[in-house]
Amino acid sequence: MEKSFRQELSRLAGTAERMTASASVPGDSAWYAGHFPDNPILPGIAILALVEEAIITAEQREGRRVIITGVGRVRFRLPVKPDDRMTFEITREEKRGRTAYPFSVNLAGEAACTGTFTARPAEDPGEQTS
Repeated sequence: MEKSFRQELSRLAGTAERMTASASVPGDSAWYAGHFPDNPILPGIAILALVEEAIITAEQREGRRVIITGVGRVRFRLPVKPDDRMTFEITREEKRGRTAYPFSVNLAGEAACTGTFTARPAEDPGEQTS
């Protein structure tokens, strides 16, 4: 049986202005295949996908649809291993006519990843949000 790319938030709380979430990715997830043999580490793109999911879900809960337009200032500080419990802290800021979401992904209280997503409102109902 082929492994799947399983990841999902296990908890999302707060508002789109200030949200917290948590997640873990099981050791049998395809994300770990080849990354790295005998020392599995969750790829950064999987971590960023979870942050994006939290932002989009929190905005949708409040009746807004956003399109992620970018990600920047990303720093990976600690490796995330199979089944590690990640906690996310994300805020929404309006700056110079754009929406920014600075975030921190933590492992046991220490920053594993930080950065900022940018987004814009979805303009029509058919526009994809992720």
